[in-house]
Amino acid sequence: MAAAAWLIAFVTWSIEPAGYDFVAFYAAARLAATGHASSVADPEALLAMEHAAVPQRTILLPDANLPALAVVMAPLGALPIGVAFAIWTAAGVLALLWAARLLGPLAPAAQRFRLFPFALLAPPSLIALVEGQTTPFVLLAVAGSLRVPPLASGVLLGLVAFRPQLLPVFAIVALIERRRAVGFIATALVIGVVSLLTLGLEGLTDYPTQFAIAATELRPGELGLIPLVRRVIGGNDVVLNLSLAAVAAILGAAAVLLRSRMFRTRMVDASIWSILAAPHALLHDGVMAYPAVARAATTRGATALWVGSGLAVALIQQAGIPIAPIWLVALWIAGRR
Repeated sequence: MAAAAWLIAFVTWSIEPAGYDFVAFYAAARLAATGHASSVADPEALLAMEHAAVPQRTILLPDANLPALAVVMAPLGALPIGVAFAIWTAAGVLALLWAARLLGPLAPAAQRFRLFPFALLAPPSLIALVEGQTTPFVLLAVAGSLRVPPLASGVLLGLVAFRPQLLPVFAIVALIERRRAVGFIATALVIGVVSLLTLGLEGLTDYPTQFAIAATELRPGELGLIPLVRRVIGGNDVVLNLSLAAVAAILGAAAVLLRSRMFRTRMVDASIWSILAAPHALLHDGVMAYPAVARAATTRGATALWVGSGLAVALIQQAGIPIAPIWLVALWIAGRR
């Protein structure tokens, strides 16, 4: 199954590498690898590197990731893009495998074998791998936080900053416990400092532009509640979107914290609300719902219900019908205490 997931992702990406997010990640990593790290947020430098890597890419694909990610991926930036993608995708598959192993105890033993193919081959997993996204690694960090002492748990939760739109609800959960908060703050500070040092003073003027593009983006496959609200009220303003994100994060954290005092339960709930409260979350972010699917798979019928409906919702959502938020709320409500 792991080999199949890797092969599907690699072959799909190879057909049209210019159309997937990895080209932007790779371009930023290559800038870092070639001594131009301060330009990772410069639209002109990023587009030039994207075009050099994949000549078919002639329009900028923005990269709003924290610049620290370019530093982490710099060794891949020193390689040809095809080799870099093969390695990155293999790492993503291993992250999904490891996350599935760590999340296994959330489901009854009899259901784990049925859930495993879903973890590797469901549309959110495959799309995350094809896009070369960071979500498999973020899921692994969240899954790992369930199995280690509080300080290490906070460190792992701080790594969610590499997918910053998913961070707020996890941050609130982490910060209410002292030892977990120490680990979380330490990791977040390291990522922030590395990002600032990477950009330098010159790059600091470019990053807000990349961030603004991501903050106002509204695609048909958006999974969260905020895009639903934006479609009703209209508006494409950064301040409005960030305000809605703050309100959604507070509501999500309240829903998580009021439901249970157990850290594991809160983390499973936070995984769902991290998507619902995100100002920008696409189908590959759906892997964050896997902990809740595992928790809800109490019987063979429940497993079939949630896996089957999840696959259907993923396909319908990609067709532009926004039913994923309703499904996510239903999954959260169905979760046992």
